Amino acid sequence: MTRQIDFRFAIVRDGADYGKLRPVDGSPPTLQMDDSGAIKTSLSGEFLTPETDVNWLRDEIRPEIIIDGIAHNLGVYLPAAVRDLEDETTKYIQVEAYDRCWRVKDNYTESLMHIDSGTNYILAIEQLLTACGIGLISATPTSATLTEAREDWNIGTSYLDIVNQLLSEINYNPLWFDANGLAVLEPASVQTAANIEHTLDDTEIKSLVIPELSKELDIYTAPNVIICICSNADKSGPMVARSENTNPQSPLSIARRGRRIAKVYQVSNIASASELQAYADRIRNETMITGETILAKTGLLPGFGVDDVTAIRFGDLFAVCIERAYSMELAPGGVMNHTLEKVVVNLG
Repeated sequence: MTRQIDFRFAIVRDGADYGKLRPVDGSPPTLQMDDSGAIKTSLSGEFLTPETDVNWLRDEIRPEIIIDGIAHNLGVYLPAAVRDLEDETTKYIQVEAYDRCWRVKDNYTESLMHIDSGTNYILAIEQLLTACGIGLISATPTSATLTEAREDWNIGTSYLDIVNQLLSEINYNPLWFDANGLAVLEPASVQTAANIEHTLDDTEIKSLVIPELSKELDIYTAPNVIICICSNADKSGPMVARSENTNPQSPLSIARRGRRIAKVYQVSNIASASELQAYADRIRNETMITGETILAKTGLLPGFGVDDVTAIRFGDLFAVCIERAYSMELAPGGVMNHTLEKVVVNLG
């Protein structure tokens, strides 16, 4: 059964559709996600010069993929560079755009920022995002509050740096934006076979084309004992948390390596002793990723976020992975390239 695929590229002004863009024939736009960047997703492409009057300092682009008549959002993007070009027959624009993280990153403190002691972390972050013009937020609540008044950011600090620092202090993931353009504030979770979000299966037409496997495993220096130390100014003494890799399925565990390899992490600020322990456990879990990278091509698949847990099945291969990066060629017949990192099946 063949899927019917089409695309729509809307120009968005003040949250509403204002106009549309048409890609230049033979030059499909590209959407990319890379979890290693401060800004996770981007859109680039060449489009015919729009018929409507566009203010690229404020207007945004929302691409959609339409599969069998059903539209799926692919994010909302702010142009960072727009170039007017022309050939013998066509006027067109070349666009480089980023998700709404760009708006947060491009805002900087103009005076000494003060956050009161006792302020709820999520409330403080939401206020920072609102100051950057971000009103659509999907936030997991927390009871954690700042244990001391904070003025530890110099003038000229990016709001994104402040937001991500506060998120790290309550063991939340760095800020990212979903397919609907919502800012996502969510706790970091353990990636295991119990929370698989996508399955790439070579028996389905929309799924696997070609997998490739490469390994980058540092079995000599990777730690299996994590020690985190935090000396908050309001505490009488430093807080210490320890987490050990004792998982028999992990090739880097204490038992399987026959030795302890400790690494100490200095933490500048944390919400509580329990959050420091959760932070140590999180680092331990990250060291239990195998370091094996799988590169796969599939049909175009909407619904992928940042670091989604993705299972891959191809012949005799079955692996549970983290989606570290992907790219999508936004045209009928386009392909999606996945960069997946294998994890230990059970990290507990």
